[in-house]
Amino acid sequence: MDNNRKTATKADRVALYHVARAIADTTNLSVEAIMEQAFGHRLMVGTDYLSNFRSGTIWRPKARLIHAWIAEHHAETGYAIDPKLFPKPHTDVWAVYLEKHAIHSKLSIARFDNSMGLLQRKRGQPKPDEVVRLGEEFCFHLDSNIKGHAAAFQIYKGSVHPLPLGLKDQLTAKVQRGNQLLPLDETGNPERLTETEDPGLHQFIVAVARDLRALPTTSTPPNNPDDIEVHLMRIQIKP
Repeated sequence: MDNNRKTATKADRVALYHVARAIADTTNLSVEAIMEQAFGHRLMVGTDYLSNFRSGTIWRPKARLIHAWIAEHHAETGYAIDPKLFPKPHTDVWAVYLEKHAIHSKLSIARFDNSMGLLQRKRGQPKPDEVVRLGEEFCFHLDSNIKGHAAAFQIYKGSVHPLPLGLKDQLTAKVQRGNQLLPLDETGNPERLTETEDPGLHQFIVAVARDLRALPTTSTPPNNPDDIEVHLMRIQIKP
């Protein structure tokens, strides 16, 4: 399934329903209960979520939440029912790599000061992990030892998602050695990032390599840690 909330097709969402139905048939959960777990609240009375879900017309952001919940709690069942929709979980592969090779001290966030229109890095920051509110704007501050190319990823609720860094939603961007802000817009100014829908723990990865071909993918961490820097930070998104 395309996890992009803007492009997930009707067929994707119908297939997602069949996976949820299979989970409901093998657990004590109903499909409605699965939806409530994924949304974090009870279904609204008078809204026929189940029919919309079954027909593939459920709102894409809602489908994304259901997909993420299944990936976190029933990944093996999802893979057994629809391996295209739920590929073999790769988060553990990334977790092993990050535990051994991730750099924790050179990736942080910079916040936008709305009153002055200036970008400020948090002063005296003791560690890269941060707490950010839903809707709060930020970008990444990276101190790279490598001049080359960067790709970014976000791990949330058991799924690894690409995070575009380049212009026009390109997945990669050129980086310089030393301190810099990412991503940048067409004018060279920092692009504002924000999370408006998904509270909880988000892990952000920025991988930097001299050779574009050495950059990892959502399913495959770097082959050779000596050829690449992989920067990691964790952000808790609070309502």
